[in-house]
Amino acid sequence: MIKLFWNTHNQNKPTSNDPTGKAARDYARDYKWGLYHKNNSDRWIYEALYKIQFKVIQSEKDIEKDDILIIVDSSIEKKGNFYAKLSLVCSKIFLIHLGDENDLYDLTSIYDNFDFVWRTFCLNKYFYNKKVSCLPIGYKSGVSIVKNKGERKYKWAFIGTSHKSSRHDLLFQLSDMKLSFIHRTTKFDEKIITVDEMNKVLSLTEFIPCPNGFVHPETYRIYEALECGCIPIVENAYKYYDRLFPGNPFLKIDKWAEARSIIQRWESEQISQKREECKIWWTRYKDNLKKFISDKINL
Repeated sequence: MIKLFWNTHNQNKPTSNDPTGKAARDYARDYKWGLYHKNNSDRWIYEALYKIQFKVIQSEKDIEKDDILIIVDSSIEKKGNFYAKLSLVCSKIFLIHLGDENDLYDLTSIYDNFDFVWRTFCLNKYFYNKKVSCLPIGYKSGVSIVKNKGERKYKWAFIGTSHKSSRHDLLFQLSDMKLSFIHRTTKFDEKIITVDEMNKVLSLTEFIPCPNGFVHPETYRIYEALECGCIPIVENAYKYYDRLFPGNPFLKIDKWAEARSIIQRWESEQISQKREECKIWWTRYKDNLKKFISDKINL
């Protein structure tokens, strides 16, 4: 039987011998992020696994000998022994690794416990790895297009923190443009608008500028734009998206002043054509991803 075990919220608890308190702080951080991944990524992961029939389990105690296990996890660098034990019980074991934006650990020995690994926040060393495949971080759970009658009223929108010089430049270049929506937050995941509100805004927006994340180029923003029928404008640093998604239709810029020019000059017909191109590409990409994952697990 194929079973799915979502384990991001289960973290190794510190021992009582923790004089500096570091282990307790690490546990609190990992637990917080584990819950964040579960709450914000579950819909995307379940969509990626759509072609697979599996039973969701709540504990490793529900795993039986010769089961095929799909485990979704984060902070995996601390769970090597756990995975080694699971690999002895299961006939096959697959990992969907969330988080790890900072790439602080050598995960080779951890990944060796699995038949195959999908990981978010792709890095150079994983682009051509035969055992590891890059998985887009996807959209936040609950994000979906809201059908509207008539034209989209916002030319562009930005929702998020303005950390890093690139985001400051984005807002500097675009903030004075009319027909925009801006919701700035001072800290990640704080004072954010609701998912329903964001759905309404994105579904009324033509272009979504997608600056790089705090550490890694990817953010939820690009996939939320695609889900809501917007045109993503991405930074072309390291040609990351061309490597991750060869042949993608995103608009790519080196400076945010270029985005201003695009937003100002594109006519409605050109916008409609690009939106449709992005919609078709995203639908096909997701279909191919589902098939690829299914083929690997059902092999």
